[in-house]
Amino acid sequence: MKNNLKLISFIISLLYVFVATIVVMVSFSKYEIMGFDHNHPLWIFFAIVTIPANFLLWVLVMVDNSFLSIAILQTIIFLIFWFCLYNAIKMNQSNRTDY
Repeated sequence: MKNNLKLISFIISLLYVFVATIVVMVSFSKYEIMGFDHNHPLWIFFAIVTIPANFLLWVLVMVDNSFLSIAILQTIIFLIFWFCLYNAIKMNQSNRTDY
């Protein structure tokens, strides 16, 4: 069960941080991905939902727009989100009482 929780939290965190990275990258017109850019109707929804993962990335992209620095920052954010999500799921599982 413990490995299952790690895998689930890993996948959710990876997808969340990946979507957050895509949202920030397509904010610039030169990084349009398959027609998804900052003018797309879903962009504002994803931008709002991923604010916790995007806050530092927005600041970094305004200063330095290199892929290496973005990858390093998003890796750190991914690890933090994975740790927090895993602990939240684990705590939720331990507090659950089965009748």
